[in-house]
Amino acid sequence: MWDERSLSRALLEFADTLGGRFDEGEFAERLAWRSAEFAGVRSTGVALAQKGELRLAGATDAAGRTLHAVQLLQGQGPSVTCYRSGRTVHVGDLSTMAARWPAFAAAVGGAGFRGVHAVPLRRHDLGVGAVSLFLRDGRMPSPRTAEALEAMAVAAAVGILQRRSRQHHETLARQLQQALDRRVVVEQAKGMLAERLQVDPQEAFERLREHARRYRRTVHGLAAAIVDTPAGPDLHGLTAPNPVPCAVCG
Repeated sequence: MWDERSLSRALLEFADTLGGRFDEGEFAERLAWRSAEFAGVRSTGVALAQKGELRLAGATDAAGRTLHAVQLLQGQGPSVTCYRSGRTVHVGDLSTMAARWPAFAAAVGGAGFRGVHAVPLRRHDLGVGAVSLFLRDGRMPSPRTAEALEAMAVAAAVGILQRRSRQHHETLARQLQQALDRRVVVEQAKGMLAERLQVDPQEAFERLREHARRYRRTVHGLAAAIVDTPAGPDLHGLTAPNPVPCAVCG
C-alpha cells in the first residue's frame, strides 16, 4: 500500500529528467513498475508516441507487452483511445470490451484478464503516450489510487516533454554551430582565393562553387581542402575558364 510520501517521491522521480543520462525505454519501464505498485496489479504497459505514432516502451511482464502489442498492431484499444482522447479509459468487463475492440478483448480474455484501466501521459494539449493496467477482476481503482495514477502520469508527461524539448534544442544548437563552422571555412577559402587570384571575394566564391560542381565535390569540402593545404590554396582549375585574349599579345 502506498502513502503520500511515496507518491511525492514518485512525482519528483518522473518530473525531474534534466540531470544526467536519460533513456526513454528505462524511464518507461520504471513508470510501468511504479504504476503497478500503486495500483496493486502485476501487469502494466507504457506506450510512448514518436511523431504521433504509439510504440511499446515498457512493461512489467510478458502479458503487459503482449496486450500492448495487440493494441498497437490493431490500431485500437483502450491505450490508443486514451492517448487520442487525452482521457482516462476504464473498461471493466469483456463484453463491453468485445463490442468496442473485439480482437483486443479476445487477447485480454485469453490472458486471464477482465478489464483495463488506461491513463493518458499528457500535459495540457500535449500527449506523449498512455499507461495501461490490466485487471484480473475488472474493478476500477479506488478514487484515491486513480488520482495518484493520474498525477504520476502527468509528472511523467512533463518529464518526457521537457527532456525532448532539451534534446531538440541541443540538436538544433549543434546543427547551427556546424553550419557556422562550415560557413567560416568557406569564407576563409574565399579570402585566400581572392588574394591569390586577385579577384573580389564574390568572384572567388563563384569560381569555388563552379569548381566544386564540375568535380562533384561539396563547396565546404573543397574549401576545407584549400584552407588545410599547407602550401596555400590549390589554384588548379580555379582560374577564369575562358580568359579574355590580350589585345597586344594577340
